[in-house]
Amino acid sequence: MYCAKIELINNVQVLSDTIYIDQLSTPPDAPPDEEDEFEDEGDEYAEGNERQKRKWPDKSAEVPRKYEVIGTVLDREYSCPEDVTVINSNDQGLLLSELMICSVIIYDITQEPDQIKEACWVLKEIVHMLESTEKKSPKAFKREEPTRHFILISTIMTWAFTKPLNPSDPDLPFTEADYRKRKPHPNYKEHIQCEREVVAVKKIANLKNILKTLVICCGITYGEEEDPLHYLFKMAWQNTPFLPIFGEGRNKIPLLHVRDLAATVSSVLQNWPPMRYIVAVEQELISQNTIVKKISQGLTTGKVKNVSKEEALLLPEVSQQIYDQMTVDLNIDPVYVIDRIRWYFEMPFRDIVDAVIEEYKAARNLRPVKIIVLGPPASGKTRVARYLAKHYGIPYVHVKTLISDTIQKLQSRNSKVDDIEAAKADTAQDDLRDAAESAVGDEGKGAKEEDAEDKKEIIVSPVKLQEQLDEIRSNMAANNGRLDDIILNKLFLNRLDTKDCLNHGYVMDGHPKTLEQARSLFLISEESLEEAEEKFVDENVEVRNDAAILPELVVVLEASDEFLKERIINRPEREIQNTHYTEEHMLRRMREYRERNTDDNTPLQLFDEMEIHPLVISVETDTCPDMFPTIYRCLEKLGKPRNYGPTAEEMEIARKRTEAEARAAEIAEKLRKEREILECKRQREEKMTEWMNLMEKLKQEEEERLCILAEPLQHYLMKYVFPTLTEALIEVAKLRPEDPIDFLAEYLFKKNPEGRMFEPDYTETMSMLLDAIGRQQNDVLPREGLEADVAQFLKRQDELSTTDKIEKSEMQDVGRQIDAISILERSSEYEGINDSETEELNFAESITDEFEDKA
Repeated sequence: MYCAKIELINNVQVLSDTIYIDQLSTPPDAPPDEEDEFEDEGDEYAEGNERQKRKWPDKSAEVPRKYEVIGTVLDREYSCPEDVTVINSNDQGLLLSELMICSVIIYDITQEPDQIKEACWVLKEIVHMLESTEKKSPKAFKREEPTRHFILISTIMTWAFTKPLNPSDPDLPFTEADYRKRKPHPNYKEHIQCEREVVAVKKIANLKNILKTLVICCGITYGEEEDPLHYLFKMAWQNTPFLPIFGEGRNKIPLLHVRDLAATVSSVLQNWPPMRYIVAVEQELISQNTIVKKISQGLTTGKVKNVSKEEALLLPEVSQQIYDQMTVDLNIDPVYVIDRIRWYFEMPFRDIVDAVIEEYKAARNLRPVKIIVLGPPASGKTRVARYLAKHYGIPYVHVKTLISDTIQKLQSRNSKVDDIEAAKADTAQDDLRDAAESAVGDEGKGAKEEDAEDKKEIIVSPVKLQEQLDEIRSNMAANNGRLDDIILNKLFLNRLDTKDCLNHGYVMDGHPKTLEQARSLFLISEESLEEAEEKFVDENVEVRNDAAILPELVVVLEASDEFLKERIINRPEREIQNTHYTEEHMLRRMREYRERNTDDNTPLQLFDEMEIHPLVISVETDTCPDMFPTIYRCLEKLGKPRNYGPTAEEMEIARKRTEAEARAAEIAEKLRKEREILECKRQREEKMTEWMNLMEKLKQEEEERLCILAEPLQHYLMKYVFPTLTEALIEVAKLRPEDPIDFLAEYLFKKNPEGRMFEPDYTETMSMLLDAIGRQQNDVLPREGLEADVAQFLKRQDELSTTDKIEKSEMQDVGRQIDAISILERSSEYEGINDSETEELNFAESITDEFEDKA
């Protein structure tokens, strides 16, 4: 039983889950003291913190060593294994305290430049603390201080500009023994400086057996989630038109699978090498051309394009670091590790691309979402299918769009005969160039095989394309605009076998309609596969077995005929005209659907046999116009999208659309405010005009009132009082009411219904003016000006009230001297008065006299 070791790893997401002990990496004749070099004298860290590390398959059943892993992560959202303790590297005190209890420290500086300074700082602090301890108690230090191991994982880019060992033989490979001659890429000078500091620790004599350091210079890593090559995998998975090759692409790139890097670390932990610098790369070099083409063929159309440095750096996925790594040209042999580890793949990269692609998809959870939506006409299956396609970012496949797209594509390809001939000529030139480039020996042989495979392209003759197009058109003409099941099935197979459907998935709307169509589409025989390879061949199509295109979910929408008819009737007429939802077409389609989907004959039988049980949803209970309850049940069944989300182009389009909408909204808001300001200005001007008119009328009313008050009292009474009062008295004399005073009051009230008894100055015109002014006072005048005008108006009213009191007293004095002759003169106008009326007038005259005497 080996004791536990405490190990600290930065960027633990790279190595922690693949740390294991390779039993084959320890030579069988290794001495016991060397084999147990890392054995901890105490078991204080073993209890409760150990975990058994993963072993390669088919290894011996020996008990592996156990490690307690402590590490830092670059991505805080990364989910580490449960037995890995993650610490915060920003807290230097905590980090240093954890470092001092670790017997193995591994620092990876290949990904983030910030890790270089941290690695140098950590190494410097460890050396400083160990030297301080050695000075305080040198004997105890030699006797009790455990051995620590510091491993720096660096990059092959520190060799990028190294001059050839032999100018006459530039293909002579480097080895780790030549590490002192290495020259770094200009952007990797900090990396080589860190390497030198790690190597220089061995020169400290008093720490020679206490702190052991090692630099592992690894190639460009690939595998799992990918890192330097991730941009190629992502662009290919997103079906970009081509993958870029930087420059001519002939440079040889040293690669290394990430699991082989973990195996190298595990090997040196068990058997510490005598040298201070080792190289970990794959034995066979591979050109950039081959890497890009193999990934393109495995994930997308297989098309590549040579781009310049300026064009490459304009790509959103390509950084300066990626460009530097993909343009390195280096021939180096991994002398030390070649026989000390079991390589994860025994074959070179060109032969394992499919396995690497599957690793990539599994690590990033890039699984296709394949859906079929079935249902009767007008059940809403198209709405549901389009929403699912948009939500998951997958192709929408419908029979009408499939036929039209196929015809358009065949016509487009048939019109490019000259381009095909040019492509043939370019292919011949490339073959000549690559043949001249190939070297003699095994490497040259491998390059020839590699280039021969890369140049395999499917070129369809124009005659064959025209035959396919004619077949589709003639079949549609013979079937009243429709395709028979055989041709239609070929088109669907061709579409589902394209790279975008194989990578992302699909949503198939309303197909297959019959059990026979379902069987011919998803139960493919060998004869059908051979025929599919010969007909409707597309460079974007890869003929596979039925498992690759089988749906993940089959959604079936159900509703009664009455409900479907009612739904169509309730639609606006403009949506139904010139569509297949007219009454005649609708009845025919519903009848055909019921005939095709009986209990004994339905495409759902095939899916049940394949254990793809359909999700049956009744749409009669879905009252939402957008069918969100139905869609939610589908989303709940499928889960979250399994892709990268929008592409860089889609994000750019969405960003531009958002900016355009924001600008349009801003302009609209600005125009709205301007219109509001102009409207308010116009309304204010109108109110000001009205206000001025009202004030003018008010001024005229006041002037008229003042003129009235300035008249002599007698004239005032004769002009404004006596005419009405005389008429009232005449009426009283004529009618002789029981209550003459009340009658007189009523008569006078009828003559002036708006009059106010206790406001003798009140007039209807004045009241209307004051009311209009009051309604507009807040819109036209500021509050301070309004209050001043009101105060001035009230003061004027008080002055007028005082003048009225004085004049009333004078009127009472003069009233006693008023002669009633005026009344009699008025009465003389009436001719033909009888004697009774004369007596009434005399009586009225006597009453007037008595009234004057009393006054």
